Amino acid sequence: MIEKELYESMKAHVSDSRMDKILSVSEERTRYLSVVLSNVFYTQNISAVVRSCDCFGIQDLYVIGNSPSTHVNKHVAQGAYNWVDIHRNTFKPEEETLTELKEQGYRIVVTLPQPGASSLHNFDIGKGKIALVMGNEREGVSTTVKEMADDFLYIPMAGFSQSLNISVSTAVILSELTGRIRSSELDWKLSEEEKKALQYNWMKNSIKRGDRIQSEYLVRIHPNDQGDDFLVSK
Repeated sequence: MIEKELYESMKAHVSDSRMDKILSVSEERTRYLSVVLSNVFYTQNISAVVRSCDCFGIQDLYVIGNSPSTHVNKHVAQGAYNWVDIHRNTFKPEEETLTELKEQGYRIVVTLPQPGASSLHNFDIGKGKIALVMGNEREGVSTTVKEMADDFLYIPMAGFSQSLNISVSTAVILSELTGRIRSSELDWKLSEEEKKALQYNWMKNSIKRGDRIQSEYLVRIHPNDQGDDFLVSK
C-alpha cells in the first residue's frame, strides 16, 4: 500500500487535468483479463499489443517464450508502456509463468481454431479470470502451451483469408471480451489498494521529477530503508 504522504507529495506535482485522467482511467482498469504473448517474433507486434492493452483497460501483459526481443517500439506503442505492467518472463520456461497464472486463479485461454474451441462471440466470460494467450506469427503457440490450456477460442471469419495479424487479432478479442466483461455483473474492477498503487505509478510516470521526488521522500522519511520497501505503510 502506498503511504498517504508519499502519494500526496507526488500528486502535488501533477496538473488537475492529468490527475482527473489518472483517476478516471484507473476506475476502468482490470486484471480479470490479462494478455500473454507466447514466442512473438516481431517487436512491432509486441508494441502494438501493449498499446491495445492500454486502450482496452488491460493492466498486465506477459511476454513469454523465446521472443528475440522484448523491446517496445516507442513510435508504435505511443507511450502505452508507461501505463501497462509488462512482465518480461522470457528468462524462464513458459510453463512456469502459466502455472503461476493458474495459481492466481486464471484459466489459460489459447487463441486457436481447433475442434472444441469456442467462437469469440460465444465464449463464456463467467468461468473465472482469463489469461488470453496469443501465439507467434509463424507457428502459433507451442505444444506446452496447448497442453496447459483450459479453453480455446477463435475469431469467426468470412473472407478468403482465414488469419489476422497477431496484434489485430488481440485488439479484436480485447474489444469483444472487455465490452462484455464491463457490461456484466462480474467482479472485474481493481481493489482500492490496487488502484492507489497504479495512480501513484502513473503520477510518477507523468512528471519529469517523479523518481527524484520518490528518492527524496525515502531519504527524508525512511533513511534506513532500501529498495521499494518504503512504499509499504508501516
